[in-house]
Amino acid sequence: MRQLSAKVRITLWFAVMMLIIDALVLTFIMVINGNVVTRDPESVLVKELNANVDRVKFDNQRFRFDKLDYYSRGVYTILYDDAGTVMRGAPPAEFTADEPLQDNAVRLVKCGAEDFYVYDVHLDMVVGGVWLRGVIANEVTGGAMTAIVAVAWSVLPVLLILSVIGGYLIARAALRPIKKVTEAANAISDGTDLKARIGMPRGSDEVSQLAASFDNMFDRLEQSFEAEQRFTSDASHELRTPTTVILAECNYAQKNAETIDDYRSALDVIQRQAEKMSALVKSLLEITRMDQGTQKVSFEYADLSELVGVVCEEQALVAQKGIRLEHSIRPDIFCEIDVFLITRVLQNLIDNAYKFGRENGLVRVTLTRAPGGAAISVADNGIGIAPDQLDQIFKRFYQADESRRSQTGMGLGLSMVEQIVHLHGGTIDVKSTLGAGTTFTVFLPERQA
Repeated sequence: MRQLSAKVRITLWFAVMMLIIDALVLTFIMVINGNVVTRDPESVLVKELNANVDRVKFDNQRFRFDKLDYYSRGVYTILYDDAGTVMRGAPPAEFTADEPLQDNAVRLVKCGAEDFYVYDVHLDMVVGGVWLRGVIANEVTGGAMTAIVAVAWSVLPVLLILSVIGGYLIARAALRPIKKVTEAANAISDGTDLKARIGMPRGSDEVSQLAASFDNMFDRLEQSFEAEQRFTSDASHELRTPTTVILAECNYAQKNAETIDDYRSALDVIQRQAEKMSALVKSLLEITRMDQGTQKVSFEYADLSELVGVVCEEQALVAQKGIRLEHSIRPDIFCEIDVFLITRVLQNLIDNAYKFGRENGLVRVTLTRAPGGAAISVADNGIGIAPDQLDQIFKRFYQADESRRSQTGMGLGLSMVEQIVHLHGGTIDVKSTLGAGTTFTVFLPERQA
């Protein structure tokens, strides 16, 4: 059996509950009508007439009737003397029966098509007496209740139908985003439309928040897919060149090599390309570990001043193109860092400065205190980077221009530097002037959050 949809189940539940409520209301009205209201005219009659009896006064040898209510709550009060003559008040016009006076007796008197309750009380004041008669129509309160019952029977079913329709519409509107979530998820899952979104207006209800969360997730998925495609394409491109060289060299050696020197020369070329591929694969693995959060980071509260000084001394020994390395390091700066990874950051930035620095130029490394941490800058006076390329240089395999592509780098160094800095909760900034040099500035927090 096919399972009912959520909105149908919600509507059915709502309908059943409203049906139960309507049934209880109708039952309550019928009980009131059957057990209370049918006796109500009699009780009202007796109560109102007895109240008038209490208002009759005997003062200075005479009765006083000025405080009587001759009509109240549907009860007509008529005052008679002992002879049965009307002294004050009058019965309803429809009450035409010649009903004899009977002390303390409530009876039902039929007058044509109408029924009346009659109740008489005799007051004996020794010197004389009077009769008080109360008359009330049977339909005075019973008719009102009858109208209430009729209205209940006609209105409550209509309210039930309207409630069910309203519940269905509310459930459909509330669950519509879920359908959109499903459609968007299916489109992305099928790979047909990675840009599919729910697109609900932002709101404070739970469904709107759920839809917004899914849209954010879809954004991240799209970015991840695009990054994966770019990464795969770039990695394939970078590996294609050394693979092609190796195959070509092997083919050349097989056909043309005749001496040991020929084979040795071919092997040297193959070794260089293999080493390049090995370095590329190693870098790719490290970047992947960082992306996946599996890169082991060993934080320690280390002397950053000492670390920067040691790295600068080592890098000064491998300076290229006659470039001079200078440093200005503020002492006793400590930060919570992974010493190995921050060493790689410094080595990469200084190595980049050598590659793209000017002949006999200058590379300057500076370490200073910054609010909440430390700032390391690596500046060169080399070829610089065009302004429109500054926001691209941290992308994997990106090399800004032909002069940079001619270098030996693979375009992964700065991407790795940025990831390491972010692992430390820091930031990296670059400023450059084409033909005048580039400055990279890294901020590292003193303590990890």
